[in-house]
Amino acid sequence: MRPLTHIVFYDGECGFCDTSVRQIMSIDKSKTLRYAPLQGTTAVAALPASMRDPSELKTIVYLDREGALFTKSEAVIEILKRVGGFWKTFRIFRILPIGFRDWFYDRVAERRRSLIDKASCPLPTPDQQARILP
Repeated sequence: MRPLTHIVFYDGECGFCDTSVRQIMSIDKSKTLRYAPLQGTTAVAALPASMRDPSELKTIVYLDREGALFTKSEAVIEILKRVGGFWKTFRIFRILPIGFRDWFYDRVAERRRSLIDKASCPLPTPDQQARILP
């Protein structure tokens, strides 16, 4: 079995999160990232229970090659760094204090379920489905 690394964990019941994952998939030309819902069995195997608490599913979690976990704005920066190319330039946002970056992230997260309806999300393509873990 492949080691559990380079995984983007997201709220699988959120339309905004689903759309965000599709966007990341579209820019991940090397297809090295895998994706798993925070409510799934992969998350159970790889993440501490505190990160899977149903009342706390307000963040994206990225598990890198070394097993380090990143959340919120730091996860977004690490994911874009991994995607590479132009997207690596988003590392510049690390000059901002993490508290400010996460405050902004939290404001979007509070409204995410009202931004895009999960029912409006299309089914994943076979290529996308191959990169989604249970």
